[in-house]
Amino acid sequence: MPSNLTTVAFIYKNVYAAGSPVDIATREHPLLAKLAKKAGFGGNSFTYSIQYGNPQGISGTFADAQSGESAQSGVQLVALRKKKYGIGVIDGEALAASMGDSAGFTELVTNTFDSTLSEHGDSIAFEIYRDGTGARGQRASISTNTVTLSVADDARNFKKGMTVIASANADGSSARAGNTTVASVDEDAGTVTLTSAAAITAFANSDYLFRKGDPTTCIEGLEAINPLTTPTATPFRGVDRTADPRRLAGVRVNDTATSILENAGLVAVKISQVGKRADSVWLNPIRFWQVARELNAKVEYDGGGTADYAFQYIVIHTPAGMLKVYSDPDAPTNRGRVLNMESNYIKHLMEFPHVVEDDGNPSLRSTTADSVEFRTRSFGNLIQMVPGANGVFAI
Repeated sequence: MPSNLTTVAFIYKNVYAAGSPVDIATREHPLLAKLAKKAGFGGNSFTYSIQYGNPQGISGTFADAQSGESAQSGVQLVALRKKKYGIGVIDGEALAASMGDSAGFTELVTNTFDSTLSEHGDSIAFEIYRDGTGARGQRASISTNTVTLSVADDARNFKKGMTVIASANADGSSARAGNTTVASVDEDAGTVTLTSAAAITAFANSDYLFRKGDPTTCIEGLEAINPLTTPTATPFRGVDRTADPRRLAGVRVNDTATSILENAGLVAVKISQVGKRADSVWLNPIRFWQVARELNAKVEYDGGGTADYAFQYIVIHTPAGMLKVYSDPDAPTNRGRVLNMESNYIKHLMEFPHVVEDDGNPSLRSTTADSVEFRTRSFGNLIQMVPGANGVFAI
């Protein structure tokens, strides 16, 4: 019998790919990347002012101009820093075993640092589009431990190993007792399989799911600053925005029967009515593809670069000027954002995010186990200086 692969298997080596493992967990974050970052968020808070009205002592007669005189209208908003932490722990033996050129695909410390910072950035990018509550999806139904979400695309907001809680309330208040972890995610099916759904007491259909610790601690994103629903008298950053909703809370179009392009154009027109100008539209990739097919448009890339490092956009023309339409996987499928990028930025303290090394040490030795721990951290919030130059529409 001749020798074959089976009979002489003992002589063969396992051949491994060169280089580090391919990172398929890291995602692009176009809006987060393009937002200006401004440091200096020290003190207790950051106060910024918006003037939304001019003096009204104007008339065709001097006496009426004089009697009609009024002061400017303006408000001061107070933004607080929103904290986010990341923790990475490496077993001592695993750390030692990864050292050396041939011991592993990559050095474990570097990989764990980079992966934790990447996930930290994913969380921030998710929050930029949302309302600060941290809701990641809503349960439509469940089969044992597999949750079907009301919006299938929301499955992308969950990751294997994420610890989650539930609440009947969209803001996460009065959360159900207990928590569990995510065992698997099927983005195609729009499902999230939990390790033990029973670990969440009275978990029910229509409940909202959150990463544990997130409710009310997240960045106050675009859904809070430019809500689709006209704001009520409930203060936002200390200000009642009902005096002038467009100028204090942005423009909104809530009409799902009209096309994405028409709604984007209408928001841009309404922004021009306020006397401002938008420059971009931000859509989930699914919605971006709808627009691309409708226009049979050529997709271009920011900065004259290539698809490897630039962000996709389509140019559309509206009565209020040209807009760049961007594809952003962090954007929800049911919203379109029309923005003036110069009026939006992230105000932050220290690097955003950063590795914690306040004592000069990027890692800590555990006192109860043979392991080392390192931490990432961010302090910041989204600031919009001219809400009237920005808007939202329903999809």
